[in-house]
Amino acid sequence: MSDRFSHSGRDYKLILKDIHDFMQPKTYLEIGTREGYTLALASCDSIAVDPFFVIEGNPVGKRKKTFYFQTTSDDFFKNNDPELVLKDKLDFCFLDGLHEWETLLRDFIDTEKCCNKNSIIAVHDCFPSDAAMASRADNGGWWTGDVWKLIPVLKQYRPDLNLFMIDAPPTGLLLITNLNPGSKKLGDEYFSIVQEWRDIELANYGLDKLFSDAQLIPTSSIERREDMSRYFWIS
Repeated sequence: MSDRFSHSGRDYKLILKDIHDFMQPKTYLEIGTREGYTLALASCDSIAVDPFFVIEGNPVGKRKKTFYFQTTSDDFFKNNDPELVLKDKLDFCFLDGLHEWETLLRDFIDTEKCCNKNSIIAVHDCFPSDAAMASRADNGGWWTGDVWKLIPVLKQYRPDLNLFMIDAPPTGLLLITNLNPGSKKLGDEYFSIVQEWRDIELANYGLDKLFSDAQLIPTSSIERREDMSRYFWIS
């Protein structure tokens, strides 16, 4: 039994770049942009959401249109429709916002509504290296929060989704497709899900269980266009 796990393979930002380069999404949504390092990987029309931007470098890059919303994700979805902003559904989304799992769950619910079935939703920080990293409160070190809970929740309540868990440093990358924009399951069950998982900590759930159940995919399995197309396609 291990109390620490070390990721191997290519950095998660390189995987995000490959998705942009190989899949050529026409629209992109990012929750938790902060400095804009991952937003800079996108060349398509994009929406960036963050309560406090600290953008470094060119804020537009190669994109024709970039819409910045300096607000929380909850307020963004309450007051805006991404499909109306971008004049199209979302092809690719990256959720890296507040490190509280119930906020991430709401972000996923709201994001999926605006996607196509074959769109890709990427989620960061779901595979912490140890239980301390997954503490509810920021402990001052490398911190993922308790967003790892999204994985078992989606497996339990949305078995129709395709979840691909990528072994990308530093804290893994979850890629979700086979979406159902019309699904109401998570929204209808939201409060009971939160109550069920509220007091479960990774130390009790088990780091070994999280990783063994995940069956992590090596980054080498999707490092070429022809490899990635076995898992994903964006029309």
